[in-house]
Amino acid sequence: MKKTLYSNTVKIVLSATISIIIATRLGLEFSVTAGIISILSIQGTRVESILVAIKRFIAVSIAILLSYFLYLLLGTNPIVFGLFLLIFVPITKRFSLQEGMVVGSVLSTHLLVSNPIDIYWVINEFGLTLIGIGVALIFNLFTESLEHKFEENKENIEEGYRKILYSMGETLITHAVPIDEQKVLDEIEETIASTKTLALEINNNYLFKEKKQFIKYIDMRIMQMDTIKRMKKHFQRFYMKYEQTKMLSNLTKEVANNLAEENDCLQLINKVNYLRDIYKQMDLPKSRDEFENRALLFQFLNDLEEFLQIKREYYLSMHK
Repeated sequence: MKKTLYSNTVKIVLSATISIIIATRLGLEFSVTAGIISILSIQGTRVESILVAIKRFIAVSIAILLSYFLYLLLGTNPIVFGLFLLIFVPITKRFSLQEGMVVGSVLSTHLLVSNPIDIYWVINEFGLTLIGIGVALIFNLFTESLEHKFEENKENIEEGYRKILYSMGETLITHAVPIDEQKVLDEIEETIASTKTLALEINNNYLFKEKKQFIKYIDMRIMQMDTIKRMKKHFQRFYMKYEQTKMLSNLTKEVANNLAEENDCLQLINKVNYLRDIYKQMDLPKSRDEFENRALLFQFLNDLEEFLQIKREYYLSMHK
């Protein structure tokens, strides 16, 4: 976080300074405005910076041309400037060009105080805009790689899932839920949320090729988290043990130890189906309580299978 903040600060400082120097060397009036435009044009990702630049340039072009004709026809006074805003602001909102509303209004004031109004000022304002946006775009190309942070978060998520599933395997036998289990779940969810944002930022840093695998991965883990929450609820009502419970416990622990991204989960799914066949061969329950507990055990097995199927579908989508 600190590294990203420092990187953005450096880009803002350098782009603003260079923009002002270029505008001054070219003899443009109000050269400081080029620096302000650069500051406003620095964005977090490459794709975002290009989209903002396009919208800002369109809005500024409308502002400059509208101001030129209004001031040329009606004169330069505050009332005409108010008329300009009355027309310009709704246009930016109607066509989602708000990124250029403030800059366009500032450039309009340059024309407002200029005397006489002529084409020179139109060229001057376009020059300031192109310099400010152009320099910012160049600096936005040098965006910090976020993939190493994504990999770090991915390891934390997988380790968190490993702890939760292994704990579930233990709880199937002991019926004792660890005190810190909810805390671990909350921490994983926070990491998942921040990693989802990270995945979107990584994808938006590639101009000509999308990196959907980061988004697909975190979406897969989000779906698995929903399944884990359902599995966790079953333990509120478990209180009986069977011979097959030990087998389910071992299988759950085995799943916990095989969470790596490259695992296709096929063998684990086959083991789930094998265990389900064994459950079907069990003697019929002798009481209502036994029936309910075995039903919960069966549902836990189904949820475990869903957890694995989610991962397998992700694996297959990445290896087409």
